[in-house]
Amino acid sequence: MFREYVPDGNARILDFGCGYGRIMAELASAGYANLTGIDFSEPLVRRGLAEHPGFNLAAYPGGPLPYADNVFDAAVMLAVFTCMLETRAQAEALLELQRVLKPGGVLYVNDFLLNRDRRNLDRYQLGQERYGLYGVFDVDDGGTLRHHDRNHMEALFSGFETLAFEEVVYETMHGHQSNGFYAVVKMPG
Repeated sequence: MFREYVPDGNARILDFGCGYGRIMAELASAGYANLTGIDFSEPLVRRGLAEHPGFNLAAYPGGPLPYADNVFDAAVMLAVFTCMLETRAQAEALLELQRVLKPGGVLYVNDFLLNRDRRNLDRYQLGQERYGLYGVFDVDDGGTLRHHDRNHMEALFSGFETLAFEEVVYETMHGHQSNGFYAVVKMPG
């Protein structure tokens, strides 16, 4: 599906939240040659560089992206918003992506939406009591994550033209089913 929106194998692509480069490896296998990855986790970036020594990966402490304006043809964000608890941080990340994407550049996002099963409803209730925000929950390995309302995500993308927004069901790392979405949005111009 990505190739439908980014057909050029030489397109300059940013993987925002690249982790250890798993998606970059898939993009490289699909014929994309100009890939850059950035992630908040320095240990994951180190792992990625060890597993893929030729990849362009960098740790990112947050704030302004270390790239000039209008340099990327496309960007991907896969399960990144679920790791960003604060709406402000999410909006700031999108503003930075808007800055570094070229006019007409494409952003592909997939992430998790709110669920209605008892397990998640209980987690959301505890998270709201602890963090003051519905949809936030702790996981057994020590992480804290956030599921989103579709309206929240669509509002975040308001600076883009929406090409696709589809709700889907994903299987999580722990083998659970979770509501989610994928979106393809485009920079004006």
